[in-house]
Amino acid sequence: MRGAERAVAAAAVVAMTAGVVAGCGGDGGGADTPASGPPTADAGGSTAPSPEQASEGGMNGVWESADDSGIRTLTVVGEMVRTEGDPACPGTLTPAQSGSTARIELDCEPPDPGHEAGTAALNAEDDHLIVTWDDADGMPQAFTRTEEKPVIEE
Repeated sequence: MRGAERAVAAAAVVAMTAGVVAGCGGDGGGADTPASGPPTADAGGSTAPSPEQASEGGMNGVWESADDSGIRTLTVVGEMVRTEGDPACPGTLTPAQSGSTARIELDCEPPDPGHEAGTAALNAEDDHLIVTWDDADGMPQAFTRTEEKPVIEE
């Protein structure tokens, strides 16, 4: 039951953080491309992209960290992920079966205990990606979508 409680708590933190991040300054602009399908409402009543949108482009992009946690950018292309900064490593993105989240798993050598795996969610405006790393005591990390074209070289 501990895992389910942690998932519920993480979802609540993501929802709260998305609201706070969305309220931050800026011109309010986001990606100019429309979402590939209708958004879904989560348990908290907020509107967020569906898992299908996450795998079909919603999370695709180059995301810049809003803090100094070590990861400078997170690039997502389909199911591939790449971080730059500390750590800099490849990974995978797996959309959840239900809800509006995806699972990120990094394959760092050596492993980074704070950034091995986590849950990612887009805010309703599709311009912030909130990642709650499993080993970061539930503290979410916010990333802002950049205009840079996402490319991951294999």
